[in-house]
Amino acid sequence: MEGQRQRSSLFAALKQVLKAQGIQYKHLAVMMGLSEPTVKRMFQEQDCKLSRLIEICDHIGLSMSELVELDPSAVADISQLPLETEAQLAENPGLISFFMLLISHFSVAEITQHNQLDDSDAYRYLRQLEKLSLIRLGPENQVHFLIARPIRWRLDGPLHKILVEVNKGFIHEVINNHISTGTPFYSTSRQLSQQSIERLTAEVDALYLSFQKQAALDQLHYARTQLTPFKLVTAMAPFNLRKYFSVPRFTEPSGKA
Repeated sequence: MEGQRQRSSLFAALKQVLKAQGIQYKHLAVMMGLSEPTVKRMFQEQDCKLSRLIEICDHIGLSMSELVELDPSAVADISQLPLETEAQLAENPGLISFFMLLISHFSVAEITQHNQLDDSDAYRYLRQLEKLSLIRLGPENQVHFLIARPIRWRLDGPLHKILVEVNKGFIHEVINNHISTGTPFYSTSRQLSQQSIERLTAEVDALYLSFQKQAALDQLHYARTQLTPFKLVTAMAPFNLRKYFSVPRFTEPSGKA
């Protein structure tokens, strides 16, 4: 339901651009080498591959990022759960793990199989999530979310310890494997003025927003089997070098006279 709403808003924004430029469906059809009925059907059904949407934007001189800027609703609203709900999730590590996988678009069957759970285990977890008003459980364990995704977790909240461990593990894995996997990893420390810090902070914020926008677009136009979970971690803060690089009294290396 939410995906359809976002897709409708995106097509509505695109139609506004076409109208503003005086481009009719028949003109767009010629540009794309398609029939006019095909283009009309595309807009009526509001369903096409992302590559096709990019092609339309290219023909009318618009980038996908500009289209998204015209339609803020193309980026899913980030929700926050009640503090009490976070606390109840934190009390049950299995429950928060099950929920994290569920909101990351893994099916109940996939979670059950990968974790070698019984169907009764999955049902109990789902019932607990239903009691927390996070989902509504339908026939055959069909899940209907009652909260908007993605979720912004309180870094200083009940899940603090779990979130710290997840991020530490993720960063450790990236550092160890980034060369063999080609995963980008950058770490540097320099001295900066306050003006530069403010400008770079704004750029980091823009990168985070771009990541969210692209994820929202991909989830609208690609099948889940074509998507891979990715995690973006960014941090820029004062770095106390003396705290991390303490220098003990000098001792001669062993084996030296």
